[in-house]
Amino acid sequence: MKELTFTSFEEYKDYIQKKMNQKAKNRGLEGEERVQFINQRINEALKLWEENNFQQSIEEDGFVLITVWRDEEGVRKIRRGRPKKPECEKLKHSIHVRLDEDTYNKLHQYCDSKQLDKSEVIRNLINQLN
Repeated sequence: MKELTFTSFEEYKDYIQKKMNQKAKNRGLEGEERVQFINQRINEALKLWEENNFQQSIEEDGFVLITVWRDEEGVRKIRRGRPKKPECEKLKHSIHVRLDEDTYNKLHQYCDSKQLDKSEVIRNLINQLN
């Protein structure tokens, strides 16, 4: 959870506008759809502001502390790093191989031409040994 301090609705509105602009860009929203998305979120922010009587808090304390990322149900876990793969998809062994320049260049050219990862190509070649 992330808590931010705001001293006015305008400051909060600017934060929401920047954040939603970024989200709209990530979602690929353009034109009217983007404007509608941002305006909807600003209206939700205004509703939240009024429902929780934040203006009164600012008048009393000079600021308001808002949790900007919240989990209403309490089920979301905070995770970091790459998502874990299911057990069936995990590869358990790694092999480190040294290659001469010529062999490495052949592998690299083949991977570029087929647009494959080096590991995938090596796995496919090993599977052909059967």
